[in-house]
Amino acid sequence: MSRDIKMCHPRLQEKAEKLITECAKQGLIVKLGECFRSAAEQDALYAQGRTKPGNIVTNARGSSYSSMHQWGIAFDVIRNDGKGAYNNSDNWFQKVGKIGRSLGLEWGGDWTSPVDMPHFQLPDWGSTPTRLKQLYGTVNTFKRTWEVDEMTEAQVREIAKKEANDMVYKYRDKVYNKISEVPEWGKATVQKLYDKGILKGTEKGLEISETLLRLLVINDRAGLYN
Repeated sequence: MSRDIKMCHPRLQEKAEKLITECAKQGLIVKLGECFRSAAEQDALYAQGRTKPGNIVTNARGSSYSSMHQWGIAFDVIRNDGKGAYNNSDNWFQKVGKIGRSLGLEWGGDWTSPVDMPHFQLPDWGSTPTRLKQLYGTVNTFKRTWEVDEMTEAQVREIAKKEANDMVYKYRDKVYNKISEVPEWGKATVQKLYDKGILKGTEKGLEISETLLRLLVINDRAGLYN
Protein backbone atom coordinates (compact mmCIF):
# COMPACT_ATOMS: atom_id res chain seq x y z
CA MET A 1 0.00 0.00 0.00
CA SER A 2 1.43 3.33 -1.03
CA ARG A 3 2.11 6.29 1.20
CA ASP A 4 3.10 8.37 -1.82
CA ILE A 5 0.56 11.19 -2.04
CA LYS A 6 1.90 12.00 -5.51
CA MET A 7 0.00 8.98 -6.79
CA CYS A 8 -3.23 10.74 -5.85
CA HIS A 9 -5.36 13.50 -7.36
CA PRO A 10 -3.49 16.85 -7.64
CA ARG A 11 -6.05 18.68 -5.51
CA LEU A 12 -5.79 16.02 -2.82
CA GLN A 13 -2.03 16.51 -2.80
CA GLU A 14 -2.50 20.23 -2.18
CA LYS A 15 -5.00 19.69 0.61
CA ALA A 16 -2.82 17.07 2.29
CA GLU A 17 0.07 19.53 2.36
CA LYS A 18 -2.17 22.26 3.78
CA LEU A 19 -3.55 19.89 6.41
CA ILE A 20 -0.06 19.01 7.64
CA THR A 21 0.91 22.70 7.71
CA GLU A 22 -2.20 23.93 9.49
CA CYS A 23 -2.10 21.13 12.03
CA ALA A 24 1.55 21.88 12.81
CA LYS A 25 0.57 25.45 13.65
CA GLN A 26 -1.64 24.03 16.41
CA GLY A 27 0.97 21.58 17.66
CA LEU A 28 -0.57 18.57 15.92
CA ILE A 29 2.19 16.61 14.18
CA VAL A 30 0.59 14.75 11.29
CA LYS A 31 2.14 12.12 9.06
CA LEU A 32 0.46 10.70 5.99
CA GLY A 33 -0.47 7.04 6.16
CA GLU A 34 -1.98 5.07 3.32
CA CYS A 35 -2.81 6.96 0.16
CA PHE A 36 -3.36 5.10 -3.12
CA ARG A 37 -4.33 1.41 -2.97
CA SER A 38 -4.44 -1.16 -5.76
CA ALA A 39 -7.37 -3.58 -6.11
CA ALA A 40 -5.27 -6.42 -4.67
CA GLU A 41 -4.23 -4.32 -1.67
CA GLN A 42 -7.81 -3.29 -0.97
CA ASP A 43 -9.04 -6.89 -1.23
CA ALA A 44 -6.36 -7.97 1.25
CA LEU A 45 -7.53 -5.28 3.65
CA TYR A 46 -11.16 -6.34 3.15
CA ALA A 47 -10.24 -9.93 4.02
CA GLN A 48 -8.91 -8.83 7.42
CA GLY A 49 -11.37 -9.90 10.10
CA ARG A 50 -13.27 -12.01 7.59
CA THR A 51 -11.10 -14.69 6.01
CA LYS A 52 -7.85 -13.52 7.59
CA PRO A 53 -6.86 -12.74 11.21
CA GLY A 54 -7.50 -9.28 12.64
CA ASN A 55 -10.36 -6.85 13.08
CA ILE A 56 -12.63 -5.68 10.28
CA VAL A 57 -11.33 -2.29 9.13
CA THR A 58 -13.19 -1.70 5.87
CA ASN A 59 -16.44 -2.56 4.12
CA ALA A 60 -15.00 -1.78 0.68
CA ARG A 61 -14.00 -4.60 -1.65
CA GLY A 62 -11.02 -4.00 -3.89
CA SER A 63 -12.27 -6.06 -6.84
CA SER A 64 -15.28 -3.74 -7.20
CA TYR A 65 -13.22 -0.56 -6.70
CA SER A 66 -15.33 0.38 -3.70
CA SER A 67 -12.68 2.37 -1.83
CA MET A 68 -11.91 6.03 -2.47
CA HIS A 69 -8.24 5.14 -1.93
CA GLN A 70 -8.38 3.14 -5.17
CA TRP A 71 -9.58 6.22 -7.04
CA GLY A 72 -6.71 8.35 -5.74
CA ILE A 73 -8.86 10.81 -3.82
CA ALA A 74 -8.32 9.67 -0.22
CA PHE A 75 -5.53 9.46 2.32
CA ASP A 76 -5.15 8.40 5.95
CA VAL A 77 -3.18 10.19 8.64
CA ILE A 78 -1.31 8.99 11.71
CA ARG A 79 -0.02 10.75 14.78
CA ASN A 80 3.73 11.46 14.59
CA ASP A 81 4.57 12.99 17.97
CA GLY A 82 5.85 9.84 19.65
CA LYS A 83 2.66 9.25 21.65
CA GLY A 84 1.35 6.43 19.49
CA ALA A 85 0.23 6.51 15.86
CA TYR A 86 -3.45 6.02 16.71
CA ASN A 87 -3.54 7.38 20.27
CA ASN A 88 -6.70 9.44 20.62
CA SER A 89 -6.85 9.86 24.39
CA ASP A 90 -6.71 13.65 23.97
CA ASN A 91 -9.11 13.77 20.98
CA TRP A 92 -6.16 14.24 18.64
CA PHE A 93 -8.02 12.90 15.61
CA GLN A 94 -11.07 15.09 16.28
CA LYS A 95 -8.80 18.15 16.30
CA VAL A 96 -7.20 17.12 13.01
CA GLY A 97 -10.62 16.28 11.57
CA LYS A 98 -11.90 19.77 12.36
CA ILE A 99 -8.97 21.33 10.51
CA GLY A 100 -9.46 18.97 7.59
CA ARG A 101 -13.11 19.96 7.28
CA SER A 102 -12.12 23.64 7.27
CA LEU A 103 -9.91 22.92 4.27
CA GLY A 104 -12.78 21.36 2.34
CA LEU A 105 -11.99 17.71 3.02
CA GLU A 106 -14.50 15.06 4.00
CA TRP A 107 -13.50 13.41 7.29
CA GLY A 108 -14.17 9.74 8.01
CA GLY A 109 -14.72 10.58 11.66
CA ASP A 110 -18.09 12.05 10.68
CA TRP A 111 -19.28 8.71 9.33
CA THR A 112 -21.42 6.27 11.29
CA SER A 113 -20.44 2.96 9.67
CA PRO A 114 -17.58 2.63 9.86
CA VAL A 115 -16.23 5.57 11.84
CA ASP A 116 -12.81 6.12 10.22
CA MET A 117 -11.05 8.92 12.06
CA PRO A 118 -7.68 8.72 10.24
CA HIS A 119 -9.42 9.04 6.84
CA PHE A 120 -9.80 12.13 4.64
CA GLN A 121 -11.04 12.45 1.06
CA LEU A 122 -12.17 14.91 -1.59
CA PRO A 123 -15.95 15.37 -1.24
CA ASP A 124 -16.67 16.22 -4.89
CA TRP A 125 -18.11 12.84 -5.88
CA GLY A 126 -19.90 11.86 -2.68
CA SER A 127 -18.82 9.60 0.17
CA THR A 128 -18.60 6.43 -1.93
CA PRO A 129 -17.27 5.65 -5.44
CA THR A 130 -20.76 5.12 -6.88
CA ARG A 131 -20.79 8.38 -8.84
CA LEU A 132 -17.18 7.92 -9.95
CA LYS A 133 -18.08 4.55 -11.43
CA GLN A 134 -21.09 6.04 -13.19
CA LEU A 135 -19.15 8.96 -14.64
CA TYR A 136 -15.82 7.35 -15.53
CA GLY A 137 -16.15 3.58 -15.35
CA THR A 138 -12.50 2.92 -14.58
CA VAL A 139 -9.79 4.52 -12.47
CA ASN A 140 -7.59 5.08 -15.51
CA THR A 141 -10.35 7.00 -17.29
CA PHE A 142 -10.82 9.13 -14.18
CA LYS A 143 -7.09 9.83 -13.99
CA ARG A 144 -7.11 11.30 -17.48
CA THR A 145 -9.33 14.12 -16.19
CA TRP A 146 -6.91 15.11 -13.44
CA GLU A 147 -4.93 17.43 -15.70
CA VAL A 148 -8.02 19.63 -15.96
CA ASP A 149 -7.71 20.39 -12.26
CA GLU A 150 -3.96 21.00 -12.55
CA MET A 151 -4.42 24.05 -14.76
CA THR A 152 -3.51 27.29 -13.05
CA GLU A 153 -5.68 30.40 -13.06
CA ALA A 154 -3.20 32.04 -15.45
CA GLN A 155 -3.51 29.12 -17.87
CA VAL A 156 -7.29 29.27 -17.70
CA ARG A 157 -7.28 33.00 -18.45
CA GLU A 158 -4.92 32.50 -21.38
CA ILE A 159 -7.24 29.92 -22.88
CA ALA A 160 -10.18 32.20 -22.21
CA LYS A 161 -8.54 34.98 -24.21
CA LYS A 162 -8.08 32.66 -27.16
CA GLU A 163 -11.38 30.82 -27.13
CA ALA A 164 -14.06 31.66 -24.61
CA ASN A 165 -14.60 35.33 -25.35
CA ASP A 166 -15.69 34.90 -28.96
CA MET A 167 -16.33 31.13 -28.97
CA VAL A 168 -13.75 30.40 -31.63
CA TYR A 169 -13.75 26.74 -32.65
CA LYS A 170 -10.72 26.68 -34.95
CA TYR A 171 -7.97 25.01 -32.95
CA ARG A 172 -6.03 22.03 -34.23
CA ASP A 173 -6.70 19.84 -31.22
CA LYS A 174 -9.50 17.30 -31.17
CA VAL A 175 -12.96 18.67 -32.00
CA TYR A 176 -16.33 17.32 -30.84
CA ASN A 177 -19.36 17.96 -33.04
CA LYS A 178 -21.96 15.95 -31.14
CA ILE A 179 -22.71 15.63 -27.45
CA SER A 180 -22.39 11.86 -27.79
CA GLU A 181 -18.75 12.34 -28.87
CA VAL A 182 -17.81 14.35 -25.77
CA PRO A 183 -15.85 12.46 -23.04
CA GLU A 184 -17.84 11.56 -19.94
CA TRP A 185 -15.96 14.10 -17.80
CA GLY A 186 -17.29 16.94 -19.97
CA LYS A 187 -20.63 15.64 -21.22
CA ALA A 188 -22.79 17.03 -18.40
CA THR A 189 -21.31 20.51 -18.87
CA VAL A 190 -21.86 20.50 -22.63
CA GLN A 191 -25.44 19.27 -22.23
CA LYS A 192 -26.13 22.02 -19.69
CA LEU A 193 -24.73 24.77 -21.94
CA TYR A 194 -26.55 23.40 -24.98
CA ASP A 195 -29.86 23.34 -23.09
CA LYS A 196 -29.26 26.93 -21.94
CA GLY A 197 -28.57 28.02 -25.51
CA ILE A 198 -25.00 29.07 -24.69
CA LEU A 199 -23.52 26.50 -27.04
CA LYS A 200 -25.00 26.62 -30.53
CA GLY A 201 -22.15 25.54 -32.82
CA THR A 202 -22.17 25.92 -36.60
CA GLU A 203 -23.68 24.14 -39.55
CA LYS A 204 -21.01 21.47 -39.03
CA GLY A 205 -22.07 20.78 -35.45
CA LEU A 206 -20.94 21.93 -32.03
CA GLU A 207 -17.27 22.19 -33.07
CA ILE A 208 -16.00 22.23 -29.47
CA SER A 209 -12.23 21.89 -29.29
CA GLU A 210 -10.55 19.87 -26.57
CA THR A 211 -9.04 23.06 -25.21
CA LEU A 212 -12.37 24.83 -25.01
CA LEU A 213 -14.00 21.80 -23.45
CA ARG A 214 -11.48 21.84 -20.61
CA LEU A 215 -12.17 25.51 -19.99
CA LEU A 216 -15.93 25.00 -19.98
CA VAL A 217 -15.63 22.16 -17.46
CA ILE A 218 -13.44 24.25 -15.15
CA ASN A 219 -15.90 27.14 -15.29
CA ASP A 220 -18.82 24.79 -14.66
CA ARG A 221 -17.11 23.32 -11.60
CA ALA A 222 -16.59 26.85 -10.37
CA GLY A 223 -20.35 27.41 -10.60
CA LEU A 224 -20.23 30.02 -13.38
CA TYR A 225 -23.08 28.43 -15.32
CA ASN A 226 -25.51 27.86 -12.46
